[in-house]
Amino acid sequence: MMLFAVHISDGVLAWPWLAAGFALAALFLWISVWRLREEEVPRIALLTAAFFVSSLIHIKAPPTSIHLLLTGLVGVVLGPRAALAIFVGLLLQVLLMQHGGYLTLGVNTCVMSVPALLAYFFFQALHRLDALRAPFGRGLLVGVGAFIWFLCGVYSLTLVSNASLRSLEASAIELANARLLNPWFLLSALTFAIGAILIERRLENTPEFPLGFLIGLLSVLGTAGLNCVVLIQGGERHWPIAPLVLVIAHMPFAVIEGVILGFAVGFLARVKPEMLGIMVAPANPSMPRSPEASG
Repeated sequence: MMLFAVHISDGVLAWPWLAAGFALAALFLWISVWRLREEEVPRIALLTAAFFVSSLIHIKAPPTSIHLLLTGLVGVVLGPRAALAIFVGLLLQVLLMQHGGYLTLGVNTCVMSVPALLAYFFFQALHRLDALRAPFGRGLLVGVGAFIWFLCGVYSLTLVSNASLRSLEASAIELANARLLNPWFLLSALTFAIGAILIERRLENTPEFPLGFLIGLLSVLGTAGLNCVVLIQGGERHWPIAPLVLVIAHMPFAVIEGVILGFAVGFLARVKPEMLGIMVAPANPSMPRSPEASG
């Protein structure tokens, strides 16, 4: 069933959503190509290839099939150029593998570009904070990611288990909201977050890993969440269960992409920090010794 995919197919959305998707995607692409420098092209091509190849590796998660998204990695590395790489990657997926659709290309570009751009701005705002590189800050980042992941998973499962096939009753939403405010549930989420913090401490990863983990995790949740909203609000048929199942199916991949981006950010920060927009001060050249000092 083509509805079960991050790549929304043709014939699923109403035409106003298709038109708005192309308009917003055109804006993103205009921003991406504005003052594009020649030396940026190889990096964009590399991330476009990675984004495209990631869609070739499918994992069955009945009743759907999912794959890596890499929107967080594309966003952190390419920044405002991310929409260009995502658009080209999605176009190749439509042409070569029939993933998505031609009419929904604009919407799919927006659904993936928004989390990628937010990942870039989020990373640029937080990586400069030395407090987040300290043990407490690193634990805070991992704990926040685990806490949000737990909330999203339980909230989505509650909605799915209490909704009918073609309608999402107000009672199901009220029950899910009430569960989020339940003290025992919040205590369980906090315990889960503390466990994630202890695991990260034991692994002794690079200081940049927690920030990359949080951004990678949130980028997948954001992409699946936006896709869910678009399908529920703009779908020609009312199938609320299908988009929610899509979110649940991507929950494990959110953790996987968080780990991938965490290691990638840590590696690039050491060997190629300029790819992350991290400015490195040049080392002071050694001062030549005067003849008097040498004598």
